[in-house]
Amino acid sequence: MTATIHLEYEGKTARLPLQSPKRTKVPPAVQRRTAAGAVNNVRIFNAARRVDPKTLNPEDVASGDPELDLSMAGTLADPDLLSTAFVDKAGGVVRDFEEIEVVLAPDGTEKERRPRTDRAANVNDVRPLKVGKFMPLDEALTSFVFRGVYQVVHEDGLGHNFLQGLAEKLEKEKSVAVLGAGQKGNQPLVLRDGGSPYRAFLFGESGKDGTYRLLILLSNQELKLPS
Repeated sequence: MTATIHLEYEGKTARLPLQSPKRTKVPPAVQRRTAAGAVNNVRIFNAARRVDPKTLNPEDVASGDPELDLSMAGTLADPDLLSTAFVDKAGGVVRDFEEIEVVLAPDGTEKERRPRTDRAANVNDVRPLKVGKFMPLDEALTSFVFRGVYQVVHEDGLGHNFLQGLAEKLEKEKSVAVLGAGQKGNQPLVLRDGGSPYRAFLFGESGKDGTYRLLILLSNQELKLPS
């Protein structure tokens, strides 16, 4: 993923690239081959057909293949021509439905059901993301489950100084900084339209030669002991 975020820190703002962290070791390319040549993955249609097992009887299975529909079996599926469809237990396409978010309590029991909100991305809005209070690093690592990590990078010297100073301060204080959206900087981050909201934290470390690394840690689950 490559995106742009609008960040504010100590009265300074900047629009900066956001990307997935680069691997320190690039995994070797693996090419599967057989005696006939290279092997590649493709999508094809199978021959399976939804059949209720309760309606089958031994005579039908012995005399034919009622669970198979061979008319399209093995044909290539063009991903550009496919779209997601939702079906019910009877195999009919469902066109009128509502997406529901289920909130669970710390002990795993259902706490709340609510309609899913169609959220818009907010990391590159007119209002910048605000760097909030600092939290001890060990406290953050033992209080939240992190689902994603992205790296903030610079494109010029000013951006480098901006990010390197923040990373150096975070490392010196052994802390992460809470990162929030909205006017007060207390809203979760939504990285893409229709995406999920995440609590965000900035982690930084800096080298003696001016190098740095500034990461955004994303969490949607807090670690709590059930009462």
